[in-house]
Amino acid sequence: MRDDGGGASAGPNVSQSPGSPGATAADFARAWTAGDQNALFLLLSPSAQQAYPLEVFNETYERFAEELTQVSVTATVSAASPGKASLAVRLATAYFGDLEYTTTLNLSQTSSGWLVDWQPAAISPEMVEGREFKSTIQRPVRGSILDRNGQPLAITKDLRTLGLNRSLVRDQAALRAALIDFGFTASQVDAAFNSGAGASQRVRVGPVADDKAEAAITTLRNIPGVVLYFESQRVHPLGAAAAHVVGYTRELTAEELAQRKGTGYRAGDRAGATGLEASQDDLLAGSIGAELRVVDANGGVQKVVLSRPYRSSADVTTTLDSATLLTAYARLGSRAGAAVVIDPRTNAILALNSSPSFDPDAFERNDAAALAVITAAANGPLANRATTGLYSAGSTFKLVTGAAGLLYGGYKTTDRIDCTAVWTGVDPPRRNWEGGQGPLTIAEGLMRSCNPVFYEIGLKLYNDTDGALSQTARLFGLGATTGTKGLSEEAGLVPDAAQKRAKTGQAWFPGDEVNLAIGQGDLLITPIQLANAYSTFIARQLRTPVVLATEKPAVKGDIPLNDDQWNLLMSGLKLVTSAKGTASAAFALAGYNDFAGKSGTAEDVGAQQHVLFVAMSPASAPRAIAAVVLDEGQSGSIEAGPIARDIVLTAIK
Repeated sequence: MRDDGGGASAGPNVSQSPGSPGATAADFARAWTAGDQNALFLLLSPSAQQAYPLEVFNETYERFAEELTQVSVTATVSAASPGKASLAVRLATAYFGDLEYTTTLNLSQTSSGWLVDWQPAAISPEMVEGREFKSTIQRPVRGSILDRNGQPLAITKDLRTLGLNRSLVRDQAALRAALIDFGFTASQVDAAFNSGAGASQRVRVGPVADDKAEAAITTLRNIPGVVLYFESQRVHPLGAAAAHVVGYTRELTAEELAQRKGTGYRAGDRAGATGLEASQDDLLAGSIGAELRVVDANGGVQKVVLSRPYRSSADVTTTLDSATLLTAYARLGSRAGAAVVIDPRTNAILALNSSPSFDPDAFERNDAAALAVITAAANGPLANRATTGLYSAGSTFKLVTGAAGLLYGGYKTTDRIDCTAVWTGVDPPRRNWEGGQGPLTIAEGLMRSCNPVFYEIGLKLYNDTDGALSQTARLFGLGATTGTKGLSEEAGLVPDAAQKRAKTGQAWFPGDEVNLAIGQGDLLITPIQLANAYSTFIARQLRTPVVLATEKPAVKGDIPLNDDQWNLLMSGLKLVTSAKGTASAAFALAGYNDFAGKSGTAEDVGAQQHVLFVAMSPASAPRAIAAVVLDEGQSGSIEAGPIARDIVLTAIK
């Protein structure tokens, strides 16, 4: 047997004149191709019919078709002469590709013409001396996605399901009412009744919850047309709370099935579509195994025709924490935005949430009504704001500016910079958001988020260095994807003189630098970059975050702050949440004293403001950092701060 081939009932050089050997062989080829077992049997000689009664004859063909996973067969007469004919056979199989071979028909002449002295070898020349084909098929069950504690984030379950055989329905209106009374939605029921499948084909209405199984059996099962059955379905236990990071699966397209023809894939098989379901699809899916053998009458293997190795599916364990994901989802609520939580000790991602979210299982059950709502929603629930949403960093960037000033701007840890009500370093003059606060250290500047302090640092860096502020931003991982394996990301943008010149043809002005110093201008970051930047500061190393438990963070570079410089900046982050800090209301004054963090409120030109907060705890040795961004808001400290705080509290329990 080999791949390729094709054909019709007889070749061009085979005579099919009535009563000829070629005519009998052609009739046999046509009947086999059509799957007409009765017509085949009528072409057998009396002795063959006696040796192989119809039941045995049919069973031989059926067993052959089953073992080879036959989809179709095409037989063509390639030669015929008195007493013998040759058939070219092309067999399309579900698991073994297209097999092509030649077999022989022995013919005998009778008073009624030429008939077939049939033996099993007429099906395949391998089937002699009691030999037959045996196959082994192994189909892996998709692996689970687990959180760091082994809790399932995605599993494959057999779900009790209710369907319809519409050819048996007697009273559609009454059945429709009964199904809706049971708890199915009108759209689910109508979609089933209006399915384009054949009337006798089973069509799905929806799953039956365990606590309603008995009611389904007693009230619905005996209604004509109702079918209760189990079906395998991908289930995401956390639902919308992990939808963007875990993802969902989809059915293989007709084109994909065509590309995989003959390898065991069939309509309805699924593959990862988004999130970890997609990026880890090869591990989760495994590989279908198939082996086709010729065995003797005692079961001994005489020949292996084809073998495709089986690879079992694998579970994927993540660094995610279910409780933290659920808290982040609940605290974001209906607000558009994102939250990313990282353990800075390992750079493991504990939670990654985008809001609004969606029910991933609507895709798994092909819920047309639910999918229509999701895809038509104006607020973009399918967008993963956590990894692809681009935002100005606002005042959360001031940590980077402070670091740049200490590293490259000549500032000492004891230096004080005037926090004036109006800063006049560049035109036009710029007002501070809360008026003048007097001379402040860099740490105190972070505490009060004083724009003039960081304007001044930015201006000095502009005058004394060649792009040090932008370079420092890149040391913290901004302007490039974090490199987290398993996630799709946007790179964001760290503007500088070269970038501006390439984009606009204009020079980089002092105003560009001071805008960047407070996280404004053309700077664009993602929430995952923001969380990783603060983790970078805590670890003094830029590392790739990890979401897969098998991965280790790759070190990309160091933050060359000395201990005094680092301690100054860290004290500033602690002061932010103190009674004197901008986030006092959400932290110290609310009784939360073991936190550090930084707020941000970014003014989007021509659009709404978005607000940010990065919180971490314990302050002396953080075990969790939460970066929260809300698409709209007025105050990062008041709105995003409490959300980040509560997420961190869950993460460090």
